[in-house]
Order: sequence, then structure tokens, then C-alpha cells
Amino acid sequence: MKFKFQMQKVLDHRQIKMDLARKDYLEAQAFLADEQKKLQEMIDVKNSSLAQRSSLAGQTTGWQEQVNQINHFLTLQDLRIVQQNERLLKIEKVVESRREILKDALTEVKIMERLKEKKKADFLQEVREKEAKELDEIASTRFVRTTKA
Repeated sequence: MKFKFQMQKVLDHRQIKMDLARKDYLEAQAFLADEQKKLQEMIDVKNSSLAQRSSLAGQTTGWQEQVNQINHFLTLQDLRIVQQNERLLKIEKVVESRREILKDALTEVKIMERLKEKKKADFLQEVREKEAKELDEIASTRFVRTTKA
């Protein structure tokens, strides 16, 4: 006799669901990392512009117009950084929701796997009991034959 789990299709379905949830979560996490990298690049550009403005202010002539342009750029860059931070907050919420979906899917799969293990253990115990019963019958039959002779 071979063990056959009656709810195998349900387990398979839940495993597929878990795999898809894991894929979605990893994609969201990668997107978040890309957006964080963009934010860091914006901050780096801002810092280099600040350094350039400081070096231009040390010159004796013709620096006012360039400094004004840099100041205008820095104002806009600050606005971009604020928008990117807001975007990151939204993306982090998406990542967190996908993490919860994955966690729920993992829980469902683990429940089904534990049920399968329990059913298999019950099946094996039943098989052992049947075999023991058959061996007892054989032994008692032999005993009866040997006592009659």
C-alpha cells in the first residue's frame, strides 16, 4: 500500500500561491532598493552642487550668476528629494503588504504540510498495526497446528 494524500491538489495550489507571493515580494523589494538608490544619487548631486557653490563663492569675479543658478538647482533638488521620500514611503507600504501576503501564504503551506505529515504518520501506524495483526494471526495459526500434532 502506498500513501496518497487526499488534499495534495490543495497543497500544490497553496505552494504555487506562495511562490507567486514570494516573487511579488522580491520584485517589490528590488524596486524599493532601486528607488532608494535614486534618492541617494539625488542627495549626492545636491552635496556636490553645494561644494561647487562654495568653491565658486571664493572666486573674485563673475561668480554671482553661477551661484544663483546653483541655488535655483538646489531648491528644485530639495523638492525632488522630498517627492522621492514620499514615493519611498508608498513603496515601503507596498513591500510591507506583500510581505504580509507572503507570510500568510507560507503559513497556509506549512499547515497543509503538517496535515500531510500527520496523515502519513497515521497511515504508517495503521499499516504497522495491520502487519502486526497479520503476523499474530500467522503465529497463532502455526501455534494451533503445532499443538494439534
